[in-house]
Amino acid sequence: MTFSFREIAPSTSGDALKHPERTGGRGRRGTLALAGALLLAVCSASCSSPPKKEYETPDALCGVSVDPGLVAPFLPAGEKISMQPDNSIQGWMLCDVGVDGTRVLSANTKWGEGSLREVAGDPLNGVDVNSTTTPDKRYTYTRLGGIGLVDCQDPERPDQQLIASVRVMKKSGSEAEMKKLITAYTKSVATPEECARRKLTSP
Repeated sequence: MTFSFREIAPSTSGDALKHPERTGGRGRRGTLALAGALLLAVCSASCSSPPKKEYETPDALCGVSVDPGLVAPFLPAGEKISMQPDNSIQGWMLCDVGVDGTRVLSANTKWGEGSLREVAGDPLNGVDVNSTTTPDKRYTYTRLGGIGLVDCQDPERPDQQLIASVRVMKKSGSEAEMKKLITAYTKSVATPEECARRKLTSP
């Protein structure tokens, strides 16, 4: 007995042979569905709304009045803003500003000796001796901070100068915006009420 072998082709449904356009339509719909899913995934990662400030920008930094519009460029997005004053060191008045528990800005005043250039050498101020200085030599500033000489005298400390400083922890606003902020803050500290709060007592 002799057996013969022949190649058997895969069977194809009669419906597909009669109506090839049906399978083609399903393929196109599948491709479109896949493309839509990919677009949605990409958009979810890159097209989402950026974080927003859910808190109101303050109009004072630990009691020192400042235009909110001058502070806003240096505050990040977040839900809650907080301020922590610290007057525990004689001659210093410190104010830490935080957003969602992270310190983002500090605004301080202290009595000290030396010129603006000498004060700028303190790394805690966020400026250095090469920072931009105003022609009257009362302010010096960078994007990260600024210092100003406050028009406030204490008869008990005639050899000392009241110095105001603002410092940010990350680059956010511009150098020009920092100039406006430190100028406004320094002038607010120079008001009679704020100046009186910072006068030292005799040892």
